[in-house]
Amino acid sequence: MGWCLALFALAVLQLSSGAGDYQLPADVTPSHYDVKLAYDLDPATNYSYFGVVDIMLVANKPTSKIVLHAQDYSIVNEKIALKGQNHQYRVMGVHLNDTYNFLTLDLDRPLKEDSIYKLTVPFYGNLQIGLDGVYISSYVNKKSKKTEYLIATQFEATSARKGFPCFDEPIYKSTFSINIGHNKQFTAVSNMPLEASSNENSLEDYWPWEVMRKSFKKDSSDFVWDQFEKSVPMSTYLVAFVVSSFSYVDSPRELSKAKFKIWARDDAIDQTEYAATIGPKVLTYFEKFFDVPFPLPKQDMFAIPDFSAGAMENWGLITYRETALLYDKDQSSFVNKERVAEVIAHELAHQWFGNLVTMKWWSDLWLNEGFATFMASVGTDEVEPSWSARQSHAVSNAMTVLTLDSLESSHPVSVAIDNPSRISEIFDAISYLKGAALIRMMTMFLGEDVFRQALHNYLIKYSYKNAEQDDLWAELTRATQQHGGLTRNVTVKQVMDTWTKQTGYPILTVSRDYGDQSLTISQKRYLSLGTGSTLSSWWVPLSVLCQGEPEPQTVQWLADDEGVDQEYRYEHGAAPDQWLIFNYDMIAPYRVNYDERNWKLLTAGLRRDSGTVPVLARVQLLLATYLQNESEYLPLSTGLGALSKIGHVLKRSPHYGAYQKYVRKLIRKAYEKVGGLAVKEIVNGDDLNSVKLQVLMSDAACAAKLPGAEENAIELFQDIPLDLRSTVYCVGVRRGSVREWRFALERRRRVNSAAARDHLLRALACSRDVWILSQYLEWAITDGSEVRRQDSASVLAAITSLNHGRRLGTIIKILLDQFTTQKDLDEWSEENSKYLEEARLSVSQGVEKARVNIAWLERNKALVLTKLREYAA
Repeated sequence: MGWCLALFALAVLQLSSGAGDYQLPADVTPSHYDVKLAYDLDPATNYSYFGVVDIMLVANKPTSKIVLHAQDYSIVNEKIALKGQNHQYRVMGVHLNDTYNFLTLDLDRPLKEDSIYKLTVPFYGNLQIGLDGVYISSYVNKKSKKTEYLIATQFEATSARKGFPCFDEPIYKSTFSINIGHNKQFTAVSNMPLEASSNENSLEDYWPWEVMRKSFKKDSSDFVWDQFEKSVPMSTYLVAFVVSSFSYVDSPRELSKAKFKIWARDDAIDQTEYAATIGPKVLTYFEKFFDVPFPLPKQDMFAIPDFSAGAMENWGLITYRETALLYDKDQSSFVNKERVAEVIAHELAHQWFGNLVTMKWWSDLWLNEGFATFMASVGTDEVEPSWSARQSHAVSNAMTVLTLDSLESSHPVSVAIDNPSRISEIFDAISYLKGAALIRMMTMFLGEDVFRQALHNYLIKYSYKNAEQDDLWAELTRATQQHGGLTRNVTVKQVMDTWTKQTGYPILTVSRDYGDQSLTISQKRYLSLGTGSTLSSWWVPLSVLCQGEPEPQTVQWLADDEGVDQEYRYEHGAAPDQWLIFNYDMIAPYRVNYDERNWKLLTAGLRRDSGTVPVLARVQLLLATYLQNESEYLPLSTGLGALSKIGHVLKRSPHYGAYQKYVRKLIRKAYEKVGGLAVKEIVNGDDLNSVKLQVLMSDAACAAKLPGAEENAIELFQDIPLDLRSTVYCVGVRRGSVREWRFALERRRRVNSAAARDHLLRALACSRDVWILSQYLEWAITDGSEVRRQDSASVLAAITSLNHGRRLGTIIKILLDQFTTQKDLDEWSEENSKYLEEARLSVSQGVEKARVNIAWLERNKALVLTKLREYAA
């Protein structure tokens, strides 16, 4: 456990910093940056670099100090200069605050309000192998067998300061002129098109070549200096550049006004065709959807071998993990193709939400990520309509939110960030998925036409500026006043603040009066533990479907002061022998509990004909007994997912066999219908949801030990259908010996598809041999090993989520979710108390998940075991 604790302690220390004035003073505002950089991609010179930044500033008030950000390089204090329109200022002192990365310059006299100044800061250093700031990445070219190097950037959220001194907060939008010097064998790409290339050292005034040559150990004739066009105004976290020997393909010019290029390793360039086709299609569609043109002349997309996030929306230069951009029809599964489309659509949506209009501060990150996540489904649905992306996204987003947001330790969508170290915590399912669910909710209760008009107005009004959620609410309310959309006298702000400023979501308790077609509703916050603050209340959109009615009822509203102190009365059209369902279209993320009679009516109706209940309603009901008659992917996926949580809690108990027996009986009919692994091929391989269903049932059959399933998987081990690879690889490694593990490892080394490598990465964690898992874990935390730095977390997650890896792979949030006894939790808490002092959101959520498991097992164990045995008998 020691190395895991050390890993966590390091992560906590990196995120920690003291309290205080963490934001820059607003004494000056940058308007333009000239950034000149020279890099040597040579390991022999330790990746040396030199740079100088000229920043045009406007003084907002008289001040004798300038404060900006700088981190992880050396600054030549005596070369720092500040020029006014009529004066040269002297810099009397230079101070660096390592806590907040503040670079403070003391001046010999105050700046004049509204005057313009040019600040020049030269700096130098050595690039690091990492995943943020400006970093070095490498890969082995499959054709030449040589190691190739490249430079990439990842500046969001607070790492632009690692690239060059700057005002590294989203509110400070500026234009940028980027100049990059590099060895001629490489190509440099940045946010804007290349303007000119020169053999002249653009840093000569500050870094003469004779100085740089001491570090570079090369002649100036080996270098070229690329000047890129001046950018549009943007925040520092969107600045980007890549220096590489990559190849590219052009997208067909007729698909978009902007020039699209897809870049990849030379030996993977044949995997860019799909991205080159759908990328410009999605961009063009978004231009029409928002009625706002894309403002840049080009859009480059790079597949980076080492990349921490799925992708990054840098304006004009989007960077991706290889698995999120590259698709090899001979090596990638259908689900991999779906991921490529979704991520591309997500990042292109950011070109409007995040880039054109940016949040003022990270508290409103959801305005970036929630919109991009929602629009990813819209964009994917446009280019791949048969996938039903809007529906599947709505389900996956909502079901994830309903789990995470039921924790007392969750957080509001719009969350106060009182310390920069907390910014990384909110890049989570609440900002992304709950944000997307709430945006979908607004499109549904306002109507898409009203919603799109409001978005257009918002984007035009705040183009190249910053906004906060109240600005969006104002535009949405204005649109509803002009075109309608709300059925009660209420503003969008009144409704939405109850969803974005409060943690959690409501559970509605619905009790029918079967004599007069009325019912009563009460609301309170839903909590998994059933304890904690439940005083919150919401404006809840009520979408109701009654059995036998051809059309659902018009959306009504439960106000935030209704159903709280006294029950709210509601009229409906269901007869006494007919069921009714609230939230049948998943209009909002909330749960509903009915009286016993309505539950029985629903259960009976589902058993007779599940098709009479809409899919989006069935995924929420989670009535396990009807699942054996279910045939659609989404309800089966959510139903089996809910059941797996029971198995998760029982897995280390002697009762797990009873759970498996129960699942075997439940899934047998659906498994046999889709063919599972026995047919040795993918049935209906052109239909994404059919493919997902076959994979889902194959996974479930193997996990539940359905007779013949694992044997069929092993028969496929040497020649596996693409979409079944994850299932078959895992079974083969788990049932096999070290021989099969090494076979999978060797295959992973040889394959050139990142998606295929990803399947094998997870499969290697399926081994039951502790010594193998120990070796695998060591690789995960060792640079230069079989596991790339970007994949370390995936390996840790895979091992710790499997039964055989739990004790060995003790790692914070994932591990805590495995605990099912108080003894487990007490021992872990005592051993790790010194590290928990600085613990953040993920740790508190992990601890609470463990408590939920423990409480659930204590409360329900006897009843669940009885029911499992009764049903499986």
